[in-house]
Amino acid sequence: MSPLPTVPRIARLGEGGRVWALGALLGDDAAAATLVGALLARWRRGDRLVVLGNMLGDRGDPARTLDLLLRLRRRLLATNLACDVHFLRGAQEEIWHKALRLQFAMSPLGVLDWMLAHGLAAVIAAYGGSPDEGRIACRGGPTTLARWTGGLRDLQASRGGHSELLNTLSRAAVAGEGRLVLSAAGVEASRPLDEQADAFWWNGQGDAALEAALANNATAGWERLARLVRGTGAAAGETDDAARVLTVTRDRPALVALTHDGTLLERIES
Repeated sequence: MSPLPTVPRIARLGEGGRVWALGALLGDDAAAATLVGALLARWRRGDRLVVLGNMLGDRGDPARTLDLLLRLRRRLLATNLACDVHFLRGAQEEIWHKALRLQFAMSPLGVLDWMLAHGLAAVIAAYGGSPDEGRIACRGGPTTLARWTGGLRDLQASRGGHSELLNTLSRAAVAGEGRLVLSAAGVEASRPLDEQADAFWWNGQGDAALEAALANNATAGWERLARLVRGTGAAAGETDDAARVLTVTRDRPALVALTHDGTLLERIES
């Protein structure tokens, strides 16, 4: 088996073209099909794409959602092998990553039950696995549980490109010499960009609270930041597209086009 490609923790987008940011899909394959079609109709040579994590989820068929995104990447690279197409880790991908290593958890049944209630059940089912068998395996001990998680990895591997994609996700993306930062859920404003941990996908602040935190932590290096774009946010009803913090997916998955300094050019709702 050939080694997996090296993926930077933070992807650096090349100059030129527009930056397209695809918000959280949460497994919604119907929305994915709509937005993929809209993007292909608008794509121009030199454009860049960042998929803002949370591709998996319980709002449709998450396995088909990944199939659509992989097909999109192939289409875009066919137009220009040098174009930037980056996929970021979101909370749902982190949950799936942890599920495949559940045998190493201290309290696997409790961890599994939490993850099942937060979208994992739909992902397991989409790959042909059984959440109930997972709960039984948790009671059977580490060896039994390892066999179950190994079965999940095999099911994932049976879908061409899924394992490779999910094992090579970037944590965030940056454009315009740091004026535009893109992540799944935000940042921890008290830390510099290069010292972020899992706040890229677990941030729970609303847009206004996160924007205030960024303004109050300029010493962490955020004074250059013009726009933070994230795939999903905590608070509903925050719809200010002119704000410094821009949440792409609100009630429905969405796609936005931006300049490299974060100016919003177009918003497309599914």
